[in-house]
Amino acid sequence: MRKILVTIWAAVLLAIPAMSPAAPADIEAALANPDRSEADQGQDEARQPIRLLTFLGLEQGDRVFDFVAAGGYYSELMARAVGPEGFVMAHNTPGLITQFDMREGLDARGYGTRIPNSISYEHESDALPLEANSVDFALFNMVFHDLWFVAAEGAAPLSSDPEGFVANLYAAMKPGGVVGIVDHVGIEGADPAEETARAHRIDPAVIRSMMTEAGFVLDGEADFLRNPGDDHQMNVFNPEIRGNTDRVVYRFRKPDSAE
Repeated sequence: MRKILVTIWAAVLLAIPAMSPAAPADIEAALANPDRSEADQGQDEARQPIRLLTFLGLEQGDRVFDFVAAGGYYSELMARAVGPEGFVMAHNTPGLITQFDMREGLDARGYGTRIPNSISYEHESDALPLEANSVDFALFNMVFHDLWFVAAEGAAPLSSDPEGFVANLYAAMKPGGVVGIVDHVGIEGADPAEETARAHRIDPAVIRSMMTEAGFVLDGEADFLRNPGDDHQMNVFNPEIRGNTDRVVYRFRKPDSAE
């Protein structure tokens, strides 16, 4: 009888299709899309998107959250790279859209129309309606420091509670989900609010500490955007350093066992 049951279970298991891992996102095809703007193409060399998104592990079918996507360079690339089964939320806060006069550019980008598997995700940082365990991949491209950004004297920062924001992000990520963080290296030991105000930089130790305290695991670090010639003193918008700052690249992951 036992031999019969073993035979039956073996037949059942053989009949179940093997679960294959998700295919890597097709970043090269996204870059080669003839519909890309000249402005976006002009940023490719400095941003190194193939190396970045390959290192971070973007996959086809991923549901993506692009925090403070600004003009949407990466949002468009990722939407095309994850394919029609994937989806990208290109986030900006209403205040940033107004302050930096983004509306015309967002309309031209064509979230939901020209790029059908995407949406212009316009919400305050501390009020993101992300469902628990709903995001496969999140990108913070040179904007993690902006959690402390103050648009004008006397105004509130982009997040009133950066630690709480990261805790909410952790809840929104699926188990095994990836958070990629690229940011300008700031002065070691500097207060993040003061360093953001001074130079739009951040001490990488602040990123690592906040992410790991929230429950994320540092899953990898890459050095292809590091620049030892940057002494971390200049504001990142200074023409002498703009586009060539010393930048860290971190891949954090929510543990597979997390609920």
